[in-house]
Amino acid sequence: MFTPPRGPALIFHAYGHPAILSTHPTTLEITTSRELTHRGDCVVAVKSSSAVRDLPVDLKRVLSSSNGRGRLRLQVGPFEFTVEGKGDPRLTFSHETDLVVRKSGFTSDRTLMIHADKSSMDIPRDMVRLLQDPTSRVTVGISAIDRGRLRGRLRPAIS
Repeated sequence: MFTPPRGPALIFHAYGHPAILSTHPTTLEITTSRELTHRGDCVVAVKSSSAVRDLPVDLKRVLSSSNGRGRLRLQVGPFEFTVEGKGDPRLTFSHETDLVVRKSGFTSDRTLMIHADKSSMDIPRDMVRLLQDPTSRVTVGISAIDRGRLRGRLRPAIS
């Protein structure tokens, strides 16, 4: 079950495609395009109802900060996959069809997050098999990570 995230977030849907490989070592992409070739080895879902430009303003604000952190969650069938990454002031969130998470620091108009902890090749193969089914509906959640709350939990108690 997909639990709605707290704070600035966007939840939308996309679909599987037979050409999904999910083998790229440094990126993960979701696209609004209906078609996909095997050259798109980072694509994990197609026919998305949202692209990077559709992020809410408050989420863009967090992810366009050098201190901003975000989380992307994919859920299909019984599987859930989470990737976390960093924001950057160079992110424009302006691409009309794509959304890309990158392990590197490269930015473009398609980039959602950089310095991510995972890429498309990290998705379990059983989950990829479902992502290759065009009838599979993928729930995608993008949210900001509340760094203050995380730091607060890790801070030792003062007596």
